[in-house]
Amino acid sequence: MTRLRGAAASAALASIAGRHRALRELRPEGAAAHSLSSAVVVPPLREAIIGGQLPPGTRLSEVELARELGVSRTPVREALAQLERDGLVTIVARAGAFVRTVTVDDLAEIYETRMALETFAVQLVAQRLTPVGRTRLEEVLAEMRERVAHDDHVGYTAELDRFYAIIMELAGNATLRQIHETVLVPVRRLRRIAMSHENRMAESLVHAEEIAGAMLAGDGAGAAAAMREQLVTACQAAKDVLLHAPHACPPP
Repeated sequence: MTRLRGAAASAALASIAGRHRALRELRPEGAAAHSLSSAVVVPPLREAIIGGQLPPGTRLSEVELARELGVSRTPVREALAQLERDGLVTIVARAGAFVRTVTVDDLAEIYETRMALETFAVQLVAQRLTPVGRTRLEEVLAEMRERVAHDDHVGYTAELDRFYAIIMELAGNATLRQIHETVLVPVRRLRRIAMSHENRMAESLVHAEEIAGAMLAGDGAGAAAAMREQLVTACQAAKDVLLHAPHACPPP
C-alpha cells in the first residue's frame, strides 16, 4: 500500500503553493519550464521532503502538484525527475512518483560512501588550508555552538550542512564536492530528526570540533580518524531514527 497524503502533507503543499505565488511575482514573463521546475517547484518540494511534511512513501501526483502550484504538468514532471536524481523521490513506471523510503541497506551504502569521501576531504583541507579557510571554519563552529546553546536542532542541522559544505569547498576538488552533495541529500531528513534526540547535537558538535581542530593543526590523519568516528556515530543515529519511525509503505 502507498501512504496517502494527510492533513499535514496537504498543509505543506498549501505552503508550497504560497511560496510559488510569491516567487511567481518575481519571475519574468515567458520563463521556461525548466526554470519553473528548478526555481519554483524543486526547492519547496525538497524542503517538505527533508522536513518530513511529505513522509516516505507518499505518492506525489503530477496533476495535484501542478494544480496546487499553479503550473503545468511539464515543470512538475521535470522537478520530480530532478528529485529522483537527488535521491529524494522514486519514480515507478505506470505507478507514479513517491517520496523515497530509505532502507537500512541504503544507509549502509550511503555512509560507506561518505566515509571514503569525507575522510579524504579533511586530509586535503589539512594540507591546503589558507587563513581565509581557517576563519570560515572557526565562524561556522561558533554558529554551531550557538545553536546547541539554544537547543535549536533545525538550525544546528543547517549549520552542520554548512560545515560539511565548507570542508568540501576548502578541499579544492569540484568533483568530490559534487558527488558528496548527491550522497548527502537522502539522509538529511533522518539527520534532522536525529538531532532532536537528547544529547545528539552536543555529541555531534564535539566530533565537529575534533575534526576542525585536526584540520586547523594540519593533522590530516587525525582529521580523518575524527571524521571516521563521527560517521560511525552518525550512521547509528540515522539507523535508530529509521528503525523507530512509523512504518513507511514502499511504492508499489
